[in-house]
Amino acid sequence: MARYIREVELNRPEEFVQYIMTDFLGKQGFQMKEFKGELVYRAGNGLLEIPKFLTWGYQNGRFHIEAWTRNCWLPGVYGRENALDGFMGCIPKEAYKKDIEALIGLLFQPLAQSEMPEKQGNPGTPVMSQNPRMNVQQPIYVRGTDMSRYATMALVFSLVGIVCTCLSGILGLIWGSLGIVYGKKAMDSQKKGMATAAFVIGIVTDVLAGIVCVLKIILAISQMV
Repeated sequence: MARYIREVELNRPEEFVQYIMTDFLGKQGFQMKEFKGELVYRAGNGLLEIPKFLTWGYQNGRFHIEAWTRNCWLPGVYGRENALDGFMGCIPKEAYKKDIEALIGLLFQPLAQSEMPEKQGNPGTPVMSQNPRMNVQQPIYVRGTDMSRYATMALVFSLVGIVCTCLSGILGLIWGSLGIVYGKKAMDSQKKGMATAAFVIGIVTDVLAGIVCVLKIILAISQMV
């Protein structure tokens, strides 16, 4: 078993931890699945995004998380576990590792209790938490997962796709599709405009790349006749 494992002392309200994790898993596209007899969160089908797996728990103030990827030979056909290091698939694994580290950073964010986030200079979402001293529910304002960096990645992928389309329709399809996938991920981020542009450029790239592929097939057939 090769997994990236972190365990940290948090001592934060359970409602806060649950909110941060639900927000992170939802925005990253994770869904709970039973895999090899274990309940895990999984994202990515192996076609355009590496299959990512995650488990987590929070008990007695300690937060535990395990993250890993798997080789994917065909959709639904997985190979061995891979830790978030090593040469094979190093770019997506490094990105996944940064996501986990950013998540842990969010779990350690300062909590502004009972005050509007604007006054704290820290916009966030109110989450109800139990105040043990007063035995009442009070809101705490927290920042969720920001997918802004995916907007930049998506724009780069889409632009690379445009260039690759001139060289190879297949490469254009791959990079354009990556622009679409990551652009969609970042639609609700602070860089929504960039994400939308990347998404649209990715679609245009795929259309042009598809045309290039069809033309090459027609040309190949005509030369065989």
